Amino acid sequence: MIEAPSASTALAWTERLTALALVLQTVELLVLRWTWSDDGIWRWALLAPEHRSLVAPVRWLLGRLLPARPFAVLLGLRLLAALALAAGVGDGLAPFLLLTQVAIGVRFRGTFNGGSDALSVVLLCALSLAQLVTAEVAQKAALIYVAVQLTLSYVVAGVGKLRHAEWRSGRALALLTSGYGAPRWLARAFDGDGRVRLLSWSVLVFEVTFPLAWSGPAASAVFLGLGLCFHLATWLLFGLNRFVFVWAAGYPALFWCSELVR
Repeated sequence: MIEAPSASTALAWTERLTALALVLQTVELLVLRWTWSDDGIWRWALLAPEHRSLVAPVRWLLGRLLPARPFAVLLGLRLLAALALAAGVGDGLAPFLLLTQVAIGVRFRGTFNGGSDALSVVLLCALSLAQLVTAEVAQKAALIYVAVQLTLSYVVAGVGKLRHAEWRSGRALALLTSGYGAPRWLARAFDGDGRVRLLSWSVLVFEVTFPLAWSGPAASAVFLGLGLCFHLATWLLFGLNRFVFVWAAGYPALFWCSELVR
């Protein structure tokens, strides 16, 4: 029989997997430094005027943190903090990592990578709560919060797709997979209208029925396995590598929560 881990174990796994996701995100930003340098397309001089409506102290703080050189330092500190958290010695670092995540969002006018950044905020909010309030009830609340948000991310996406005839017919999936340079062996899986329609409905059913992952550890393990395969496929098809690591970071929380309603 499959059994869910304890709350402390689930939280520890969530911390480490979140940290690994943040390491990846930070390294990517550092590699892309030329895009946000003083000569880049996201240079601070171009974005700073958009913050004129903010109060003066906030504008002053952003002006000290977000130009290219201090932003690079901030990312370096973030990388060290994420590595420490991944190694299990980062107790108390989650609030700092949350602040850096917010700073990145401000720097890139919302998010740098859409949903993965948004879920990173969710994970870091939960981990910050668990680290700042060490009571067991706070740890459990953090895990439940992550699990609920993770479930909603799938269900909302599935319901949104289900409303569109293009997804029900498979045409949307065929169009999405036609222009991203997917490996040939994977692209062949989308040959033929019937096959694409089947794959499209597989995605729809998986996302809409994802709340069944709460029905017990065995069901949760199945859905989380399917979820991992789903995100690996989107990585191969569309290059969405961040989604694999960020969503996987929330899986221990959901796996623990599956024991609550069994």
